[in-house]
Amino acid sequence: MGKKDRIFGSFCAIMTGVCWGVSGVFGQFLFETRGVTSLWLVPIRMFSAGLFLLCYSFLTPSGRPQAVALFHNKRDLLQSILAGVLGTMMFQLSFFLAVQNSNAGTATVLQYLCPVITMLYVCLRSRLLPTKIDVLSIILALSGIFLISTHGNFGSLVITPAALFWGIATAFFMFLNTVIPEGVYKKYPSTVVLGYAFVCGGLALIFICRPWRYHVDIDLAVIISMAFIILGGSVAAYMFYGNAIKRIGSAKSSLFASSEPVAAALLSAVWLKTSFSPIDLVGFVLIISTLFILTLKGGSKS
Repeated sequence: MGKKDRIFGSFCAIMTGVCWGVSGVFGQFLFETRGVTSLWLVPIRMFSAGLFLLCYSFLTPSGRPQAVALFHNKRDLLQSILAGVLGTMMFQLSFFLAVQNSNAGTATVLQYLCPVITMLYVCLRSRLLPTKIDVLSIILALSGIFLISTHGNFGSLVITPAALFWGIATAFFMFLNTVIPEGVYKKYPSTVVLGYAFVCGGLALIFICRPWRYHVDIDLAVIISMAFIILGGSVAAYMFYGNAIKRIGSAKSSLFASSEPVAAALLSAVWLKTSFSPIDLVGFVLIISTLFILTLKGGSKS
């Protein structure tokens, strides 16, 4: 792999995080200024993004055979549907509910508890005790949650219980979203798997949430925001991520994609005037540091 490929891969990984982070801020904008609810936004986002990803897969010569093959393989299709309903659907819904109950920066940081959950899962599956680095990561993650939710005061919460619940739930469903489709990701392009997962999860949410019940005044700001949430935060982000993994690997891609909470916190602070205290920032750093520690630990073994 040449130097230009590595540079381009790093750029794609950083842009993945930026797209995800900015998408969350656009969601926060809709919640705060347009009265939009997650139960309206997420079904539309998922189903629309899934259609775009499937159309892209079927319209490209390399993607069409894979998309057809997955559709005709009942076992793989069922796994993709389960990933869409139990993983992607709940991950997307819990994330935007966390944003709705707090802000994009806090919700984005809390989802980075996922590597700790994954590490605990691996320890249980392999029946091994956590290493010293694993224990350090757990302590850092719990300390970060404590500071963000209480600002160091054991007797009170500075964010709502709903925000804390949905933030931690986002990390758990992000973990499921990674584990459930692991087998099909090895056999098919990510755009194909995600396309089916997004469409299935989106359809399930449409029937559950019935977004047509919610009144939303559609104006230019809503259209632009939804366009970026669907095209930028879903379609473009995952294409960036796929290119990054091909060129620099999953470990480095995960590290560079941690630009997501930085982008979300900065944009929400500058654009939406969201305030973060110094203690919040310390909590952010503690949680995000677990990603670096666990990723570097995994990379050192390869």
